[in-house]
Amino acid sequence: MAESEADGRLLKGRYQLTSEIARGGVGTVWRATDLVIKREVAVKELRLPSELSRSERESLVQRTTREARVAGRLTHPSLVTVLDVVDEDERPWIVMELLEASTLEEIIQVGGPLPYQRVAEIGLQLIDALKVAHGEGIVHRDVKPDNVMISEDGRVVLTDFGLAAWNGESALSASGRIIGSPAYIPPERAKAGPVGPESDLWSLGATLYAAVEGYPPYDRKGYIKILRQEQLDEPKEAANAGPLAPVLAGMLRVEPGERLTAENAAKMLRIAALAPWSPKRDGNTSEEGAAAGGEDTEAGDDSDHEEPETAREHFRAGAHVLAESISDRLRHSPEAMNSIMLSIRESTETLGLTKSGKHSERSHLTVAAGVGLGVVALLALVVWALFGL
Repeated sequence: MAESEADGRLLKGRYQLTSEIARGGVGTVWRATDLVIKREVAVKELRLPSELSRSERESLVQRTTREARVAGRLTHPSLVTVLDVVDEDERPWIVMELLEASTLEEIIQVGGPLPYQRVAEIGLQLIDALKVAHGEGIVHRDVKPDNVMISEDGRVVLTDFGLAAWNGESALSASGRIIGSPAYIPPERAKAGPVGPESDLWSLGATLYAAVEGYPPYDRKGYIKILRQEQLDEPKEAANAGPLAPVLAGMLRVEPGERLTAENAAKMLRIAALAPWSPKRDGNTSEEGAAAGGEDTEAGDDSDHEEPETAREHFRAGAHVLAESISDRLRHSPEAMNSIMLSIRESTETLGLTKSGKHSERSHLTVAAGVGLGVVALLALVVWALFGL
């Protein structure tokens, strides 16, 4: 069947294809109408180029079938809902909910890096989605900005489980190749070891790093080191991340066993989403960031200042920045003080440090004292993360 003939096609007498939404290497996503319940849906068509061998065609069909099976058993607001799978022309067509959204990659390319608070919010939604998948024993294996959709109302959705594997499976494909986007492949994937949740967390950390910086944590030379299984240094600190820097450093640890767990990463992301930050930059910051994102720049090049080398040092830097920012805003802005009071209360309640309504009947003086204690508790939490994670 020619590609143009799919437009207007009726699948199983129910799904009417109306227009093309997106096209990839071997797949096309169509806008369609479910004629039975009268609603719009998305249909993913698997396209099989004629030059493929029989074994390659079978592999693609199996991969698409696996994607439908994996995604169909997962339910979460940040995961696309699979509604049906239609078998026609000896290939599966996946019927999904229609999501009007742009990819995170498109958003970064058009608008540049995102504010760290928004990146932290995106990370929270994606971590929740990954926890659902990991709870079912499923590892996504392809978390990257191209597979993160963001709708106009702020919904964040992780898509494309075509490379998903069961927890403990090999990082290699059946043909012995490493599959995925080099910039977002965790270091251990190149060693052909078993995959696990920590691999997805590294890829998520790289995705959030790219969202806040505008480029991934390793440049081209870094990708080559990963693929060649060479010794890899920790990535350069995210200059625009502010309070988000500690969690990025913790998720991007080279050794899987040293990375933040999903639970601890979520706690730190929540704090970063609520914490104010007033970075003091000089005029060379943007130039340094642009140079760091260039293809021929290697992480670890000589610079005018010493970069932190471990996640622990990132935690210390994040705590220092957070303390200075909160102190400065409390001194100069009553509005900021009220905002910080609310943020601290919400974050500490979420982390179980206080109970809702605990300060509702206290005097203003006591509340102010409570805010100060809250700041100390918040900083103590970061210090605890420094020595206890």
